[in-house]
Amino acid sequence: MDGLFDLDTIPEPGPRPGGLPVPEQRRSLRRQSRLSLHQIADACGVSEDTVRAWEQGSTTPRGDTAAIYRHLLAALQARQEGTAGPQPPPAQAPDWAALGVLRHEIPTQAAAQAPCRRCQQPTQHRVGGHPQHLGTRCPAPDTDRVLPSAAASRPVPAQPAAGAPALPVQRPPLETGPTVRLAYPPIKARGMSDGPLAVLEAGASGLIAHLADGRTRTCPASDLHGLLAWVVRTPLGAALVRREALPPGPLLVLTSTARARLALPADLPDLPARHPRSDHPLLQQARAIGWQTDADGLGPWTRLHPSAGDPACDSIHLAVTDWGALHHDAWNLPERLTPGELAAALGQYTALVRTPLGPPGACGHQLMRDLRPPAHRHTATGALLTVGVSGALTRPVDPAPCEAPPGHQLASHRAEQDALADTDIDWWRPPAPDEADRAYVVCLAVNLFHLAGIREIQVADGPAHHVHHPPFDPKRPGSWLVDLSAVPPHPMLPPAFAGTGPAWHTTPAVAYAALRVGAAQLPPPVEGWLRPGPTGPYLAPWYDHLRLARLAVLERLGITTTMDTPDLLAALAALAQADPVQRALLHALHATGRDGLAALAQPPAQPDQAALAAWPSPKEPTWRPDLYAAAVANARANIHRKLARTARSGYWPLAVAGGHIVYATRTPHLTEITDTPYSDFRIGISPGHVRPVAVRPLHWYTARCTEGTNPAQLLKDTCPSW
Repeated sequence: MDGLFDLDTIPEPGPRPGGLPVPEQRRSLRRQSRLSLHQIADACGVSEDTVRAWEQGSTTPRGDTAAIYRHLLAALQARQEGTAGPQPPPAQAPDWAALGVLRHEIPTQAAAQAPCRRCQQPTQHRVGGHPQHLGTRCPAPDTDRVLPSAAASRPVPAQPAAGAPALPVQRPPLETGPTVRLAYPPIKARGMSDGPLAVLEAGASGLIAHLADGRTRTCPASDLHGLLAWVVRTPLGAALVRREALPPGPLLVLTSTARARLALPADLPDLPARHPRSDHPLLQQARAIGWQTDADGLGPWTRLHPSAGDPACDSIHLAVTDWGALHHDAWNLPERLTPGELAAALGQYTALVRTPLGPPGACGHQLMRDLRPPAHRHTATGALLTVGVSGALTRPVDPAPCEAPPGHQLASHRAEQDALADTDIDWWRPPAPDEADRAYVVCLAVNLFHLAGIREIQVADGPAHHVHHPPFDPKRPGSWLVDLSAVPPHPMLPPAFAGTGPAWHTTPAVAYAALRVGAAQLPPPVEGWLRPGPTGPYLAPWYDHLRLARLAVLERLGITTTMDTPDLLAALAALAQADPVQRALLHALHATGRDGLAALAQPPAQPDQAALAAWPSPKEPTWRPDLYAAAVANARANIHRKLARTARSGYWPLAVAGGHIVYATRTPHLTEITDTPYSDFRIGISPGHVRPVAVRPLHWYTARCTEGTNPAQLLKDTCPSW
């Protein structure tokens, strides 16, 4: 047993940079040991992309990471050969718990172990001085147990004594026993004749699958294995949003009766049980057939894929209605829809946007990548699946320190004045003397005001570079430290820019300042975090796609762009009594755009990062808080421009909250504002147009002012969004 970790026992296949096997053998050792990329990554404390690069030979590990990876590969080689060796030094030992079923066959260091601060399981590793597993997916006790029927047919390995090496125990392959690994057919072998999704309910002799086109299929599944096996045999799938995009996986919606038939709990598991490595029965069943969840783990929406597959294109999505999917996460669907009606409604959304894979915001965020897909190689086979398109975001990047959202590691020690100042307008004032004799206040809302004008926002694919005293370029995306207080404010208008004195602003905000005072009068920026290289309107196809989808649903509700203003106002007033399913789709499309933009800067959703005081940048090219900040600044500039132009007609805003604006009027009609010669507001249904929200007496407004609250915010909170 003195040779288990003896590197001399590993056959020499060729040159070994840094004492490591050649890339082909690294990949072969992992696959022969039935380990996934994320298990190797967690054992070494790196990302899956890093391990993939090691196996492809494009990069080579260095320093302590190289030593950890070398000891891990040596242990896997020794296990296959039946040899044994000494324990590696604690500082160079992999995180054996990440190896799942193999962790009992590799000796662990019993000394100096403490409970991990994330999962409370023993670990010898420390991160930032605290006990913590190296990887992002902490283990749980007996996390890799399989179903009882499968576990009974397997020998139980002998546990090594504390601090002593263990004899290698050769387990039978996972294919033996009653539960075997389930393979997912290649992309080209999958059909889509049954549509993109199925809504499942329990029938007399099994599950009944309701398809989006009204047909039904029988599903004999009684557990997760049977359900997934049925899906891979059924031609469920959706057409690509564009030819270069990856195929969206099929969606299975589990109603209450289907959930009970599959023996799933009625309530959403608590946070520890949702972890990808927890011992939740659903995850045990998945592991028994060689499947796993993504880093988000279990939830109302769950992504499952083979452990040796590619989560981007080999996934099947589950939506459990009893756990909060569809009815409580911004979909706003009617509660009493039959399974067939629910399948039809989701099928309509799929035809308009894409197959749902989560809340509408997640669908909107994924749609950005669908419409501008980067080149993609299969994470397991390396095959080129898509060639990508120009203008795609191809690499994850950290934000600039001023752009990092709260909670990010770059914002953990940042002073308040060092953060971006651009925010939505939140402003109100008491009525002026000439407005006090008006009887009403009218509130209008700008349709999807964050989306209006985003087609022209320029985006660069790459990190920001810090520069001093840069000349302002309105076509260069980035953030600028500049004093915009020189732009003269008007007491009857909200401030054009948030913050006072030198502050960080995105390019759209500084460009609006240059437009108001002239580029020559604009104070020169002191610093900048700018993104060099080619730029393009990344969000343009996304905006066009959502705009057309929204107009299509409104047309089903009897509202078109060609209607006269009186007919349009009457149709909008009657919208509350229209088809509830179409109204729910309209609400979902609104959330798709609004929340899809917000997802550009959302914090990570992984269970192991939810409680971290400072979390790292998500490894997604489409996580771009700088782009979201530019959209917010662009929306603020557009609103302020419209307010300033409309003021030439003698109508000044009383209150503004984001895209909701309150005016004092003599009549209870919005047309008193929009029909004036200089009004820059137009009643309509496209993004950027306005619609009426509410009418209140003027004394209601003055009472809210006395209370010190923003009346526009109150009306916004009570306004149903669509």
